[in-house]
Amino acid sequence: MLTNHLDLFVLGATGFVGAATVDAALAAGLSVGAWARTEAQAQLLRQRGVVVTAPPQIPAAKVVIDLVQPKLPARLTESALAEAARYRVEMTRGVLSALPAGALLFQVSGTDDFEPGVISHRSSFTSHPAGFARIGLSVRAEVLASKRPFASIHLGTVYGPGKAFASTLFPRLAKGKLPIVGDGANRMPLIHVEDAARALVHLATLSRESLTAHPWIVTDGADTTQRELLELGAMLLHARPPKSVPRWLASIVAGGAAASSFARDLPTDPSALTETGFAFKFPSIATGLPYSLARLEAA
Repeated sequence: MLTNHLDLFVLGATGFVGAATVDAALAAGLSVGAWARTEAQAQLLRQRGVVVTAPPQIPAAKVVIDLVQPKLPARLTESALAEAARYRVEMTRGVLSALPAGALLFQVSGTDDFEPGVISHRSSFTSHPAGFARIGLSVRAEVLASKRPFASIHLGTVYGPGKAFASTLFPRLAKGKLPIVGDGANRMPLIHVEDAARALVHLATLSRESLTAHPWIVTDGADTTQRELLELGAMLLHARPPKSVPRWLASIVAGGAAASSFARDLPTDPSALTETGFAFKFPSIATGLPYSLARLEAA
């Protein structure tokens, strides 16, 4: 039954982060709404007590979390990301036009959106967007132009038992086909999917004034290197240690944008998040990766 005012409405509720966010919100006792594109999706959500509508309808809600993601090709180039950015801008226009009065939009993006350096809530947005920043900053510009209030949420690379990590990265790593790009010393902004979801739900309970005061960085802040991630993953999978390949070769195989993103050095500081009382369930891959692989094996 539709409530007068939902706590959260999740766009992309059946996706990797979206499904985990619905789980976290329901576990926290919040009222949740979501889009469903098929009747099968709608039935599964309704059985859990989620208020379901079809796009582009959005009922009254305190917070609307936009987790809709475009489909990306296996070989990721700058032109592919530019096309994805156009799709996301069109999608965002539809969301903004349907946004209920009084709702606060969570515009969820990534850590590539900022100038180089330690990425924190004090960081400046880059004036030369490339890679995934093409998507995030194009959407941000659209939201800013709308004059609607919004919270700027920036997730690190989300890992866990689902989506690309389950269907692509872990199997390739197990077969010795996922190499380290460059020397692997670059620090990666990682966040376990359950912590990403819990953080979004936690932030939704804060005041509007604090949410709109600055960007929010949602990473574990552990400064895990690419080499540490892939070597630990290979060890847990009982696979051969990954080999290193030069960045130019990775660009040919995976696309320049993918290679650049995977090899980019992005230390992060999520202190603004932790100072609100948020605690990570998985503060590093030391616990997050074994848990994720155990969930995959059990599935």
